[in-house]
Amino acid sequence: MRALWAVAAALLTAGCQTGLNAGSDASALNLELGAAYLAQGRPELARDKLLRATRQDPGSSEAHRVLGMAYERLEDQERAERHYRRAVRLAPRDVEALNSLGVFQCRRAGKPHEGLELLERAAREAGGIRRAAVYANCGVCELQRDRNSAAEWFRRALALDPHNVEAQLLLERLEP
Repeated sequence: MRALWAVAAALLTAGCQTGLNAGSDASALNLELGAAYLAQGRPELARDKLLRATRQDPGSSEAHRVLGMAYERLEDQERAERHYRRAVRLAPRDVEALNSLGVFQCRRAGKPHEGLELLERAAREAGGIRRAAVYANCGVCELQRDRNSAAEWFRRALALDPHNVEAQLLLERLEP
């Protein structure tokens, strides 16, 4: 009888652990922890939690996007790009996924054109103040290619959000 209880307890414990480590609730918790670790400047811990989140919910665009951020901070550009792209594939109209991949591509040598295209897609999907922030990112991306075009993006951002400090400061630096 004691052996039967031991087996039952072991099965119950295994079942509880499986419940805690699988599914969208666990993925959401690991995503939250990963984002918190990233905000604390602990990208290795963030990566570990975010990898777990993507295994628990492979269809989570947000988990892949934030994992891309962790890899970027770890200076693993190949994996960062892979996860940013997966986020966009999973949610092709998600402003944050498009914006993250766009900014990433703008920062990479030889990729500002693709980055700007992604940012323009993000801007079409965004509304209000979020659109203004994406416009400011477009301006930053254009700084590499065309200062006049960059200034126009900053003006567009300020038209939507006159309090966008980034757009204000960068536009002031561009204008004589």
